[in-house]
Amino acid sequence: MRNRTSRRAALCNGTAITLGTIIYASVAHAQPAPQAVAANVIPETVVITGTAFNTDLAPAKESVNTQEPQTIITKQYIQDSISPIADYVTILAITPSLTGQDINGPGLSDGGVKNTLRGQPDGNFNMTYDGIPFGDTNGPSHHSVSYFPGSTIGSIEVERGPGNAGNLGAASYGGSINIYSEPVIDNTRALLEGTYGTWETKDAVVNFQSGDLPGLNNAKFLFNWDYLASQGALTGQHVNKENILLKIQDEIAPNWVVTVFGDYEDLAENLNDNNGATPAQVATYGKNFAMQDSNPKLSTYIDYGWTHKYTDMDYIRLQGDAGIFRIDNNAYTYAYVNHTWSSRNIEQNITDIINDTTEGQGGKLAPIVNGVVQPNDVPGYEKLNEYRVFGDILRVNADYDFGWLTGQVRAGVWLEAQATERTRQDYDMTLCNNMGLQPWRTNATPCEDSSLGKKAKLLTFAQTGQPNPNYNGYAEFLEHSGWDQEEPFIEVDIDPLPNLTLTPGFRYVNWVHRTNAPLEPKSLILNYNAHFTTDADLPFFGANYKIFPNWSVYAQYAQGIYVPDISIFEVSSPAANFPAAERTTNYQVGTVYYTDNFTVDGDLYYIPISNNIVSVNGGVSGCPQGETCYQNTGQAVYQGVEGEATYAVPDEFMDGLFHGLVIFANGAYNSARSNHFQLKAAPLWTSAAGLIYKVDAWRFSLIAKGVGPQWSDNKDNPLYKVHAYSDLTFSTGYTFGGRYELSVSVDNLLGTRNTLSITENDSTYQTDRLMSIDQ
Repeated sequence: MRNRTSRRAALCNGTAITLGTIIYASVAHAQPAPQAVAANVIPETVVITGTAFNTDLAPAKESVNTQEPQTIITKQYIQDSISPIADYVTILAITPSLTGQDINGPGLSDGGVKNTLRGQPDGNFNMTYDGIPFGDTNGPSHHSVSYFPGSTIGSIEVERGPGNAGNLGAASYGGSINIYSEPVIDNTRALLEGTYGTWETKDAVVNFQSGDLPGLNNAKFLFNWDYLASQGALTGQHVNKENILLKIQDEIAPNWVVTVFGDYEDLAENLNDNNGATPAQVATYGKNFAMQDSNPKLSTYIDYGWTHKYTDMDYIRLQGDAGIFRIDNNAYTYAYVNHTWSSRNIEQNITDIINDTTEGQGGKLAPIVNGVVQPNDVPGYEKLNEYRVFGDILRVNADYDFGWLTGQVRAGVWLEAQATERTRQDYDMTLCNNMGLQPWRTNATPCEDSSLGKKAKLLTFAQTGQPNPNYNGYAEFLEHSGWDQEEPFIEVDIDPLPNLTLTPGFRYVNWVHRTNAPLEPKSLILNYNAHFTTDADLPFFGANYKIFPNWSVYAQYAQGIYVPDISIFEVSSPAANFPAAERTTNYQVGTVYYTDNFTVDGDLYYIPISNNIVSVNGGVSGCPQGETCYQNTGQAVYQGVEGEATYAVPDEFMDGLFHGLVIFANGAYNSARSNHFQLKAAPLWTSAAGLIYKVDAWRFSLIAKGVGPQWSDNKDNPLYKVHAYSDLTFSTGYTFGGRYELSVSVDNLLGTRNTLSITENDSTYQTDRLMSIDQ
């Protein structure tokens, strides 16, 4: 009997060094103007301070008008202090209570470690782009490299809480990460950027702002092209992608603006669908191990892990003044197509390595070709996940003034529908490779050669001996799913005093999920049909009081929800009744303070959750091997304290010796407990600190991020404890001639290699091997 040691350890990437050259060209050297929108149109991210403090100097800060904890990250910080190849996961890491680090290098893998927010995993909070909620349709998680590289991001606003009634998304209770595209500007500007760095990383960006086009009624547009290719920090984990963005804006009538937007990305990766190294693999092959290119007899062979993805997001937004009312309507669509070819399991324990095999070979998972078991061949599959989402968000607002009482009323509705197809088909990867048929390279399917009279397909559910004759004996599942949902909302700003704003609000959720599966995943059920509806009333109340124009205090009460997703259908025994939604009640208080050289904010939060759903991996807690199961732990409580501060050294200090120097720090303590245990992937604390120096032609930044200890299970098992880790990032640049910049960025400056996560599998893991990895 084998001693399985198949807990996978995800490891920090090694040091990444990128050299960048930026060439600017602009008409009259004009500075970018604020986004041109119709008068009184609902604004996007704004900071009002009432002081001489330059808020762009603070890498992360909060608005004095907020009614909940938030952090605003500016374009200046993204350009000056973040690697040019980074995605939003890396950018967001500066934020209190947020974690995120890609094990293959910043922005270099769609299979890397994702962000968590206050201990909530990706999928338990909303993400929006230009106000549009987006995410997977089989659960609202995200793929950081598939959408929106750093060059397409103008700013980010992180809301740590459900927000007001108009905050939209399937997982509002965990908070919202709101990404905004770069605004179009009135002046012509061109930017060319080239980057080369570690792991043969190459990145090129072309960014062009047209400025006003007189011949086209002063319309203007933004074009952005971003190309990235890299071998990656991990062996065999290569990435190649291209992103194109076009944003057109025109004032079609006085006080009426229309925006047309499109973003398209093509992503190809060498990435095993079951990626992650075991302790035995790390100890034998090193911490960079992911796949190998020398032995096609093993599941770890590089040609047995390919992913090709296409994504797009498009919208038409109309904003304008209709007299009493102001209107903001955004009609949108976005899509995701994931075509993956992967071996089933790349795990190896010491015995597997000695015997030159992997856990996914032999036994019940051995391929069956023409009725003959192939015990030494590598089993694999082709996976397709594609969806298209259509939606419309209508927002209307109007001011009122009764003399002694003033304020604003905001109302609207969010409508959305989507259709998804998910399928998986099994193959004998070894036979495909021997026959020279490689659908993972050629995009040709199925993997068979009729001239040879052979098929390299496995039987469906071969390990159970129950093939499905209706799908040629090789389809694991074929599922069509979708939803229709509507969410009307209303909220009212009430200003009984000049410096006090009270905001009650209400949002109603009606969300209908459905599945129509000729073959339902994991259940062996043919022609499975089901639909369930989630209804919820979500009240909200916020308050903001300005003690002075530059000092405010705020409080929030809000109810949030995580709308259950279709994963409840995808288990061996689908539920007869759709589970109750996760519900939260958020209580938060905080303060924001600015002076001419200093900004500080802090908050306290207490968030009880009912129907707390957690994931467990196959082989533990009664979950069948090969499945991911979901369990309701009942009640959970998230609570903690967060704060951030920035200090700009005054010009008069030491006769201006430190002119241009900014010092910042932030931190958070986060408790996330259920049944007296800290929940998985919820670090006990986060911290960040750094120096930013920018004067004349020079810029310089040194930023440290720390993440406290956490567990990869829900029982605080010491075998699954991930110790605290930190990362140090350095960036510098010099601008010469007014148009050229040469820059250097170093991620993971100290070259630390820490364990970031451990996959829970069984209890036979040896503690001394874990210690050898961390050292």
